[in-house]
Amino acid sequence: KTADIVYKVLFLMFVVIGAAAALDAVIKFSDAMILALVFPNMIGLLILFPKVKKSFDRYLTAIKKVY
Repeated sequence: KTADIVYKVLFLMFVVIGAAAALDAVIKFSDAMILALVFPNMIGLLILFPKVKKSFDRYLTAIKKVY
């Protein structure tokens, strides 16, 4: 409940700031936020890659047994 209210207030603040700011500044800010989201995702990919590869290899061997 509290997190929902905080999210709504932050969203409204950014809507007002985005409407009042110059378009160039808004686009630069959104690009920076997207870049900030890339780093945790890349770290997660690096951490999960061995597990995904192992699972994919098991899948390929199971498929080869069927066909």
